[in-house]
Amino acid sequence: MGKDSRIKNNLISSLVYQIVLISLSFILPRLYLENFGSEVNGVLSTIKQIFVYLLLLEAGVGLATTQALYKRIGEKDYKSANEVLSATHSYYKRTGIIYLAIVIVIAVVYAYVIPMSIDRNEVFLIIILTALPSLFSYFFQAKYRILMEVDGRKYVINNAETVLQIASNIGKILVLLLTDSLILIQLVYCIMYLTQLLYLYFYAKRRYKWLDLKAKPDFKAISQKNSVLVHQLSGMVFNNTDVILISVLCDFKAASIYAIYNIFFSQVQNFITSVVSSFTFALGQMFHIDREKFDKLYNVYETLYVMATCIIYTLMAVFLLPLIQIYTKGINDAEYTNVFLVLLFVIMNLISNFKLPANGIIEYAGEFDKTRSYAIWEMIINITVSIVAIIYMGICGAIIGTIAALLYRGIVTIRYSNKKILKRSQMCTYKILIANSLVFALIMAVFFVDTFSNLSFFTLLLYGVIHSIWIIALFVLVNFVFNKSAFKTIFELYREKK
Repeated sequence: MGKDSRIKNNLISSLVYQIVLISLSFILPRLYLENFGSEVNGVLSTIKQIFVYLLLLEAGVGLATTQALYKRIGEKDYKSANEVLSATHSYYKRTGIIYLAIVIVIAVVYAYVIPMSIDRNEVFLIIILTALPSLFSYFFQAKYRILMEVDGRKYVINNAETVLQIASNIGKILVLLLTDSLILIQLVYCIMYLTQLLYLYFYAKRRYKWLDLKAKPDFKAISQKNSVLVHQLSGMVFNNTDVILISVLCDFKAASIYAIYNIFFSQVQNFITSVVSSFTFALGQMFHIDREKFDKLYNVYETLYVMATCIIYTLMAVFLLPLIQIYTKGINDAEYTNVFLVLLFVIMNLISNFKLPANGIIEYAGEFDKTRSYAIWEMIINITVSIVAIIYMGICGAIIGTIAALLYRGIVTIRYSNKKILKRSQMCTYKILIANSLVFALIMAVFFVDTFSNLSFFTLLLYGVIHSIWIIALFVLVNFVFNKSAFKTIFELYREKK
């Protein structure tokens, strides 16, 4: 019941946080476009992606620590958990110093070497202020966040993030409307983030009385951090390389176009990830404690996850282009209407989501070393194909490179997780993927991405409600026919709860 309660709290807090985040995340980019133009928006988007890459300094140890803690926290082995967290704490302190040095180098090079029309001193200060929240996290917060997530208390983090987003975005908007100062905008976020950091720090200290970071470090428990880093680097390449390559091989206006499209897709994906993370801690612990029950529930999870993501991205394929037209109306310094860009974004995100349940199996099992080569080849394919395709095809080429890499990674990940870990046929997964892909293709044959182009918002909303009903019903019906065992398990769980 404790886990049920935490799952419920995590889910509710995730939904609230994502609704707030999605509502606020579209305001600032629009204000940047109106006040500064597409070039400045492209520069700021590129800076943001550069710092996402810098998070790789902690990504390996973060996921390695998560995997190491699942069994220990599930069995309440706090002595061993302290040893893992002590090792993580030691690593984070060293990483924070390295991070600071790299930030200074990037700030100097990006501000004073790369040509742009923005004031160089202003760019330097923006980069430094952008880096400060992550620097604080390395030294104080990151290890506590990992512990809370593994313990199923993601709702505490979500609530703190919700307050942070509301307060910081209101502050940013006020500064932007009153002063047009990009430096003050970033300073507001730094101050708010520091306040949130202190709250989570004191919460963890009060909640986990057994926590002792001075325990003897168990570096062996996170020895796979380098292999994990390779996996995380591959994910970062998938999520963040495109806008950087576009800014270098095309221009910052093209980067701005990509960034605007990516806002819609990244917020939807963040919403999906946030909801799923509400209960993955329970799956991770169950994988090590009760494999029979895990295998049964995983079939349900995989079926519902693939079905839900297909529904969401199918609706985006049909209705997103007119939303982008409404969002960018009046911005004439770049062409933001691109039919094929929408379709490619949808296909890219569908393929990415198809492999995520299987990828979770590898994370639960901690088999990062054995699958490291998959991540390396994915990166090579992604960067190589993207560079060539961008040169010949522009923005769309970046996504084609990512799709090529995802197809490879999806095939090898699904095969490995099913055959090597779950000990079952990979057709169990492909049956679900093929059924949902056929429904997607059918709906794309009925509608194309520009079918509802140039409609007013309320007309679009009306069409969206009408067509969403039968699209959702069709997906549910097909999944029920092709995977009755998953729905049977759902009904059994429902009866047990009653």
